[in-house]
Amino acid sequence: MKTPATSISLITALFLLLSGCDPYSDDSYREYVVLEAYLIAERSLPAVLLSTTLPIDQAYSFEAAAITGADITIHLLTGDDEIESSFTYSMISPGIYTPTQNHTVLPRRTYKLEAELDSDKHISARTTIPDTFRITSSVPESIVYQSAEQLEVTISPNQNPGRQNVYVFNTIAEDPSIENMTPFYRGILDDNGQNSLDDFKNNSSNLINEANFDVIDDGSIRLTFPWIAVAFYGSNQIVANSLDSNTFDFIRSQDVQLGGSTLSPGEIPNAIYHVDGGIGVFGGLAADTIVTNIIRPDSQ
Repeated sequence: MKTPATSISLITALFLLLSGCDPYSDDSYREYVVLEAYLIAERSLPAVLLSTTLPIDQAYSFEAAAITGADITIHLLTGDDEIESSFTYSMISPGIYTPTQNHTVLPRRTYKLEAELDSDKHISARTTIPDTFRITSSVPESIVYQSAEQLEVTISPNQNPGRQNVYVFNTIAEDPSIENMTPFYRGILDDNGQNSLDDFKNNSSNLINEANFDVIDDGSIRLTFPWIAVAFYGSNQIVANSLDSNTFDFIRSQDVQLGGSTLSPGEIPNAIYHVDGGIGVFGGLAADTIVTNIIRPDSQ
């Protein structure tokens, strides 16, 4: 069973960490503009979020950090980097801007965002949208959690010249109750009072690159769905996301920032941004979605 594609959910904790530090030096606090927007192939233009980092002694909230009065435009570029079309944005609430025109994001095309801020600052970013794909394999209506029967997903051929394909799975629970939590995530919920069920409703896998999938003769690829992405038993939407270079670089460097490496603190590199004049993500995605029922093993 297929459902409309759902966008990837990226953790914003790194931006909270950056509220108290300069990501480029050890000097005293410096404020940075934070951009967040994800263009999804064959979907309408997304909202754009603009905010700032905050000092470490100030509790983070998006409302307090929101940037108002920005002039935002997203351009569709030609292969020669000329502007083919432009789409303006208007603010609907502090820090949140939506397009004033209808446009469906085109795969394998490049988009550029430009934003003029009240403080005379200018930021810009660009992304090339991944090629679209479809999940072509039959999917079982139900599968036992962590069983020997591994859930495999076959994806139709897609073309992203000049770079490797990189994917992330999102698992979106349709009944996110404590009783339905898998043991690993129930343990996290119990051990950390700062988490809530909503934090795990839309759960992401690790990055999956060419070293982790099989290429079939017709050019399709076969991915093995990782059980670590399942936080709840029951009906789940499983979203396969193909990432652009911006989103890929941000996620892999974010994993290091948030403890996904054995580097000592002094060796941890900065998160990778592709935003001129600020930090954050102007990302591109392509996605497709399936639905299956994750069954609780008899022993749990």
